[in-house]
Amino acid sequence: MTDVMIDLETFSILPNASIATIGAIKFNRINKNQPLIENCDVFYRRIDLESCNSIGLHIDQKTTDWWNMQNDESKFEIFSTENRVPIWKALYEFIEWFGDSTYIWSHGSVFDVIIIENAIRICNLKFPWKFWNIRDTRTLFDIGNVNIPSNNVHHALYDCYRQIIGIKKFTRKIKI
Repeated sequence: MTDVMIDLETFSILPNASIATIGAIKFNRINKNQPLIENCDVFYRRIDLESCNSIGLHIDQKTTDWWNMQNDESKFEIFSTENRVPIWKALYEFIEWFGDSTYIWSHGSVFDVIIIENAIRICNLKFPWKFWNIRDTRTLFDIGNVNIPSNNVHHALYDCYRQIIGIKKFTRKIKI
């Protein structure tokens, strides 16, 4: 598959945000059907916050306060110390998992990809995609008047899946 959807949950909205979780799913944008998430090629890592601090990534108190107002499941994914890995390791593993995929998709052109590229750069790793292969779901959903499901929001992996479902709705609408 050449397409990868990525979603980050972060502790800031700045380009140098500390990353709490990275979720990604490989998918086929041409295929109209999407397998259940359990049958997808997925990547999910919870990031050790201290490792983000050690490389100078930003934490915003307003964003942290916002996370504290979310549901228990969302807060667990963000604040639990279980199964955390250092940022450099998660990024290295993500790049390896991305492999020979071509396109990187995100929900918006100026958040997830910019933040992960910044972290990759700081960790002296190489982007696995070309800048001209960055794709944006918000533009598609706006043009196609597509609504996406609203379950499991603010969980990076499930956000990816919902966004892929939105792409499938868009392609059916325009009959690709």
